Amino acid sequence: MPRMETAQDVDAWFGEHGWFPGRDVAGLLPAMLAEVMEDAREKGFPLEPFGAAGDFLTEHAGLRLTIDAGRGDHLHLTPALLWHSTAGAIAELSHHLGVRLFPVGWDSSEGSPVVIDERGRFFYLHHTGDYYMGADKHEAMIALAHAPMRDAEDLYV
Repeated sequence: MPRMETAQDVDAWFGEHGWFPGRDVAGLLPAMLAEVMEDAREKGFPLEPFGAAGDFLTEHAGLRLTIDAGRGDHLHLTPALLWHSTAGAIAELSHHLGVRLFPVGWDSSEGSPVVIDERGRFFYLHHTGDYYMGADKHEAMIALAHAPMRDAEDLYV
């Protein structure tokens, strides 16, 4: 993962992996979203995308950003429920935060889902707990590069 200090650093990192301002992959979303929604429904924790999730995914879905090339670790900006417990974990965090959440990616180095809330804030679901990444994609990626992140429970309502 390159040096990540500013929004420009984040945009440059995304740009190295195919992102550009105004990128629009809305045509890919229906299949991606349907798979996640069906999987969540089957697990008993329905998830529905909302404005902030759709907006982020329209511009970023399908990107795979290198975290550590030597280890083969990437940040996949593809909605997914990685583990059997992921939908339940998202529902629990959603309840505590008082807002809807939707998965927008995952970190292959940790097997951790990344979710966005209705306000556009990002959260990281890790086996050690849930973490607040930031108020937007720039803050979120800077936080990912500079762990530790803030505990999500600091934002519980």
